[in-house]
Amino acid sequence: MIKRHSRARRAARQAGIIELEAPIHISNVMLLCNKCGKPTRVSFRLLAEGKKVRICHSCNEVID
Repeated sequence: MIKRHSRARRAARQAGIIELEAPIHISNVMLLCNKCGKPTRVSFRLLAEGKKVRICHSCNEVID
């Protein structure tokens, strides 16, 4: 939900703060860590066998 401030223009439009549903960009979404249970930033690391995995930035645990 976003809040949009609008000015009254004619009788058809409502003035004031209006709440609307809107999509958010994927860069504003955080992943939940399985171990610490907090929203966290994600970093990437290569394992010994050459596989690229996502790592929790706060507890350094593998997320996948």
